[in-house]
Amino acid sequence: MPDYLIPYEPPLDVLLELAELSEPALEFAQAAALVGEAFTLQEVARVQSVTALSMLSALEETIAAGVIGFRGKGLAFRSPGLRRKLNTRISAPVRQALLRGAPPHRSAEPAAVAPGTEARPKPPAATERSLPMGRMAEQAPESLMSALLLCRENPGRPLDPHTEVALSRALTQAPAPVGRAAGGDTDAARILALFGPGETEQRDRARAIVATRGRSAVSVVAAMVLANLDWAAGRIDQALEWGHEALRMDQDALPVAWRPYPPHTLAVMLIHLGRFTEGEVHLARTRELAERLDHPWALAESSIARGQLLMGTGRTEKAEAEIRAGVARAQRVDAHLAAAHGLSLLSLMTLAQGHWSEAADQIWRARSEIVAQPGALRPARHDWADFRVTTAGMDAAGAVGLLVKRFPDLLTKASVFLLDAGGAAHLVRLCRAAGEKTLAAAVTRRAARLADQNAGHQGLAAAAGHAWGLLHQDADALEYAALQHSVPWAAAAASEDLGTMLLERREDGLAARRHLRTALEGYRAIGALASVTQVESLLRKAGGDGPRGAGKAVPAPVPASATATGPGRRPGRPSGSRPRSELTEIEYGIARLVAEGLTNQQVANRVSRSPHTVNYHLRQIYRKLDVDSRVKLARVLH
Repeated sequence: MPDYLIPYEPPLDVLLELAELSEPALEFAQAAALVGEAFTLQEVARVQSVTALSMLSALEETIAAGVIGFRGKGLAFRSPGLRRKLNTRISAPVRQALLRGAPPHRSAEPAAVAPGTEARPKPPAATERSLPMGRMAEQAPESLMSALLLCRENPGRPLDPHTEVALSRALTQAPAPVGRAAGGDTDAARILALFGPGETEQRDRARAIVATRGRSAVSVVAAMVLANLDWAAGRIDQALEWGHEALRMDQDALPVAWRPYPPHTLAVMLIHLGRFTEGEVHLARTRELAERLDHPWALAESSIARGQLLMGTGRTEKAEAEIRAGVARAQRVDAHLAAAHGLSLLSLMTLAQGHWSEAADQIWRARSEIVAQPGALRPARHDWADFRVTTAGMDAAGAVGLLVKRFPDLLTKASVFLLDAGGAAHLVRLCRAAGEKTLAAAVTRRAARLADQNAGHQGLAAAAGHAWGLLHQDADALEYAALQHSVPWAAAAASEDLGTMLLERREDGLAARRHLRTALEGYRAIGALASVTQVESLLRKAGGDGPRGAGKAVPAPVPASATATGPGRRPGRPSGSRPRSELTEIEYGIARLVAEGLTNQQVANRVSRSPHTVNYHLRQIYRKLDVDSRVKLARVLH
């Protein structure tokens, strides 16, 4: 009998050896405990974000201490009990190792643990001892299918072999709907091919299926794959159209366990776009299906998505409760990616409240959930939260260095700019502070390109204007963003950026204080205490109310061009014709160029503004002059 099959309990001398391990060896053992009973050196390296070669000395020490031994071609703990002990006693140094480059804990007290997210020691299943890590998804095929059918940020990336085997098993075992003939291995193979390598190949296969297969389960999945591909590529309208097409197809053709996912996919996309009313309609349909079908995975995912919707509308207390409930449900049924998503959202909320230590704890838990279901499924939304928490409190240069080294996809993927309405602005702000203006300009161009490709989506235009305004210190663009952002946090951030810029210029202290108070009120409304403290400090610097203004009404935001002389008027501006007297100088200049026949892009090039800022000014010009076309504008000016 192989020695690893002999029952083994850690004797006292091994526990003493564990206590005497060096810090690198102990960190290695605890990171291995996150992976599972059996693991490889490469899997532990991925958890710690280091190379496998750098951990060889730590591995040798743990083997010599009797903590870890060889099992086949991999490694394993000599005792399941020892692994569980390590997994439930992860220390602060290990969490910092998992969050390399993060600031030190700000409190000596242990981080508060979110209710429902406590580590749950679980006895290993009968097959766990010999189950390779990459095949853990086989234990929960419904969870795997949800991860593939929902909005994926990496749809063109091929599945790893173990996940492909698990998916094939899930597909062949999926029961056919009542009254329908089972598609068998043929349908399973066609669906599996939709998740093969190559975005172009995936798209071609999916289009061919939609065109020829009618209203079958394969067609519904193909439409959802097309929706995810277009979403990841930044083709928003096409993605939404494919999402609606999947809903128009025969939902009864789907296996029962898959039916909540078409409306859920569409709901998630709409929530990311800030179209909360539409998103809530499809989310309610998802919840109704999940409850009727008693579908625990979909119930967990719909709770987390609803929490995200509540976050987006500024109802943070309700959002937190909903997400915590969703995480607890997800963990009970081993829906690892759903749990990771919820924990990532909680970490961002906790960070906004100023509790870095607890946010780091939640990110660590999210990482452990992702490790439990590896492969090609690591979501960009987790990387975004990981980056935000990891770099909180770091200097700008260090944060940008970590961004380029560990999170380069956050700079290039279109889907990343859809995850957070203020995401592009945050990256630009960070890059400018680090002196990396070229990188800031690249992020701004990416955000502008996404908005240009998807004209008509207000949130994308606001995000692009916000990034442009920060890069070029353009007050008009920042004001446009503050007014157009549909997400309260992003609107408050734009107001803060505008107030800070005016304060630094020392040009208009009154306007600076007005925008900072607007930001302060917005942050207070959503419970972003860390930002409240920061803006209060800026107001004290500006000679404003600071904390003493807590109960005072904040005036409604007005355009930065409005001064004490009246709306739209600047002191000392020469009077003249009606258009000249009613427009600001920048508005009048844009109006003249438009009247000459220039396009918005051409005007933007002339006045060194973004096309989104020009579009904003043009709407203000139309409103002030009571016109609704370029032709009428030209008549008024001439």
